[in-house]
Amino acid sequence: MESINQYIEKTEKMLKLLEKPLKNEQREKAIETINQLIEEREMITKQIKGPFNDTQQELGKKAILLDQQLSESLEKVYQHLRKDMRNAKKQPRSNNSYLNPYKNVASYDGRFLDSKK
Repeated sequence: MESINQYIEKTEKMLKLLEKPLKNEQREKAIETINQLIEEREMITKQIKGPFNDTQQELGKKAILLDQQLSESLEKVYQHLRKDMRNAKKQPRSNNSYLNPYKNVASYDGRFLDSKK
């Protein structure tokens, strides 16, 4: 019973970390903390063994619901990371286009090209 309560406590800590929007510096710290909590939760999971009584089953159902919420929150963080990575890749290309805007312009202006030979 104690291990289920610890599992729920660790999950709630992770959900609390992910509730508020994270900036880049905060995100790195939060991800490190979440990784640590996941490792601790994994150790606790190995300690949970049946048979379970009614109260333990209720706590198990609560843990499952919290896990679903946690996976949704982690998916949102993952999507934000992917978006930031895409933007970081785009930024150098857009900077180059501002530095030399006429780089990709064709230089055939005013010339006659004879297509018959």
